[in-house]
Amino acid sequence: MPDPWTKEWVTKTVFDVEEDERVLSVTVVRGDDTGSSCVLGERLLVGTASAAGLRLRDKRVSRLHCELRRERDGVRVIDLGSKNGVWLGKHRVNDAVLSENGRLRVGHSAIEIKASTQRVRSGRWAGGPRFGELIGESRPMQQMFALLAKLLRLDSPVLVRGESGTGKELIARALHQMGLRRDGPLVIVDGAALSTTLADAELFGHERGAFTGAETSRAGAFERAHGGTLFLDEIGEIPLAIQPRLLRVLAEGTVQRIGAGERRRVDVRVIAATHRPLEKMVNEGSFREDLFHRLAVISVYVPPLRERGGDIAMLARHLLSELAPGDGAALGLLHDALEKHAGHGWPGNVRELRTLVRRLIALGDTGLPRARNSGGSSLRIDLPFHDAKAEWVASFERRYLARLLDECGGNVSEAARRSGVSRVHLTRLVTQHGLRDVNQ
Repeated sequence: MPDPWTKEWVTKTVFDVEEDERVLSVTVVRGDDTGSSCVLGERLLVGTASAAGLRLRDKRVSRLHCELRRERDGVRVIDLGSKNGVWLGKHRVNDAVLSENGRLRVGHSAIEIKASTQRVRSGRWAGGPRFGELIGESRPMQQMFALLAKLLRLDSPVLVRGESGTGKELIARALHQMGLRRDGPLVIVDGAALSTTLADAELFGHERGAFTGAETSRAGAFERAHGGTLFLDEIGEIPLAIQPRLLRVLAEGTVQRIGAGERRRVDVRVIAATHRPLEKMVNEGSFREDLFHRLAVISVYVPPLRERGGDIAMLARHLLSELAPGDGAALGLLHDALEKHAGHGWPGNVRELRTLVRRLIALGDTGLPRARNSGGSSLRIDLPFHDAKAEWVASFERRYLARLLDECGGNVSEAARRSGVSRVHLTRLVTQHGLRDVNQ
């Protein structure tokens, strides 16, 4: 077998097939662009910007107006902070799931979604259930492996998108370790852990005496990754003030350390990852549009665990073999636990599954509730509606944050990453509910 990333290897492991597939077409049925149509793959941006997959001329439509995302239960419609909203009938929605056949309105335009069966050609992976450290036999994972195999021969930026806990870092590792730059360094930067000051020094480096405490010169992440790959995890958390400098590095291939007069050339492939809606952040002004377009040359979507079918049992057995090899008793418990929780939605994805396996090994149970419920807090119908709602929400927040902090070992940064809430907001909530003193 030839080495990974070579043309011969890709040809042997990736092939195209034609088969009948359920296709969702998105068509403008009213407005200036009536008749414009496209196919909804995993996701589709609707707006007036050039980055939109369905680009409209409607002046009441925002540049990045909404996102259509294909899911198991239908089509999720997400308003990306548009000015005039997304409407389903008479209702304005921020996040809703349509059936496969439905109609929505943006600005003066109406968009129709229709399902049909068509003969389509798509990529398939012939390399088995593994790609680097990634494991999966489900169709979404096999399709993702086929895409990743093709990306090994490229050197352009990649934006990895997916929910927290899906394994986005493993994709960066696979692209590096199997790709053109595998003999170079892999440098990982966690954007969620960087303040404005830290981000400047960590990404671009500094000279001795550039600021108080800079006793020696230090190369930034871009310089340390020279000849290899820089993985920018949680790119959506990078401070806005740093983003112009980051854009310049991507555009010019040079960095300037803090306190230095000259720029240094760097040769780096950038892989970024996020679970946040960058398009919405662009509309809100918290993420630069030009940086978004520079990073999103190629996007890889990591499917959540709930959409991966039989992968759950396979992954659980793999994790068990890693954590407790040869533990037959735990294997029996694991089989029973997965059957009992077959309808679980796995909001924490693979990270949650790993926690379940660890708990099963240590305590003999999963820690998951036996039955799904609506929240665990009784509803106060003796109170006015708004007061009852506020009490129920506060109760939910306390229980959610308490369990989240417990599972994260009290690490607020990790809790913020898993919850999809900014660290500042999470800290405020934790303090508000008196769960711990986080003003350290």
